[in-house]
Amino acid sequence: MSEFSRILELYEALPVKVKLQSIEIASMRKEIATLSAATQGQAPQQKNQEVA
Repeated sequence: MSEFSRILELYEALPVKVKLQSIEIASMRKEIATLSAATQGQAPQQKNQEVA
């Protein structure tokens, strides 16, 4: 395979990789938001348990 062919192959694959990474990042952000909300919801319960 010539260098040009390899470069062309990488160039064509790049947008697909970028799109997949964008999807992964969006998924991670949703997961972080969910975990953050769950953690914030648990914090007052823990304080109430400590008082009791």
